[in-house]
Amino acid sequence: MPSRFKRRKRTFWIIIILIVLAIWGIHRYGSLDSRLKSAWNKVIYTSNDNVAIAVYSPRTHRIYSATNAPGHRFHTASTVKVAILAGLLAKQSNGLSDHQYSLAKAMIEQSDNDATTALFEDLGGQSGLQNTFDRFGMSSSTARKNWGLSITTPRDQIKLLNNIFYRSKLLSRQDQNTIGSLMSAVEADQSWGISADSNRFAIKNGWLNYGKAKWIVNSIGYVKNNNGTDYTIAVYTDDNSTMQTGQQTIEQLARVTKSLME
Repeated sequence: MPSRFKRRKRTFWIIIILIVLAIWGIHRYGSLDSRLKSAWNKVIYTSNDNVAIAVYSPRTHRIYSATNAPGHRFHTASTVKVAILAGLLAKQSNGLSDHQYSLAKAMIEQSDNDATTALFEDLGGQSGLQNTFDRFGMSSSTARKNWGLSITTPRDQIKLLNNIFYRSKLLSRQDQNTIGSLMSAVEADQSWGISADSNRFAIKNGWLNYGKAKWIVNSIGYVKNNNGTDYTIAVYTDDNSTMQTGQQTIEQLARVTKSLME
């Protein structure tokens, strides 16, 4: 009888502890969502441009997002170069040839468009890029013959980035290292954007002055804070009057995100 009582008592306290932990988790991670959206909305809803952001936290295993243009999809501009490289690596089981690697280095680090077109053709052109989007679960992304005019959403880009910086069934560890190392070595004049106030990051930016969309300015990548926390992030904007306007919006969002993710 006493032993049965002790077991019941132990079970009771285990249940209480689990309930407390569950409440703590809901409060902590729920509050992160509300704090991120509150900080983001102060930037997004004071902008006259179309803005959308998505962030993934490996601590919570959640994607957080906000936008002032629900349902809007954005032209990728040069951010699509990450998808082209990831698609090519997923397609070729033996990795890149030496020539392809030199093209990939120019495409990511220098944002070289001729190198991109060559690798885009190796991938299979528009259909190869669409297949890449489909394989990575990027259901809201559409490939275009002019690769820079492909359309996407920040949430879709997070799916791609998570395959590069976290677990992936499509990319080997070597493939991930190849992409990550190139994104960590972009030229200094192209390191603005989601990297704001960070010293450990991997990044690819895109910018294009295009018709009614005016200035398209985007930034995607991975950030690791000094305390060890990390996250993937994608910010897309268009209808900017100048490139600098879009850049400033992205960096404002990046700074508030960093402070809350630490």
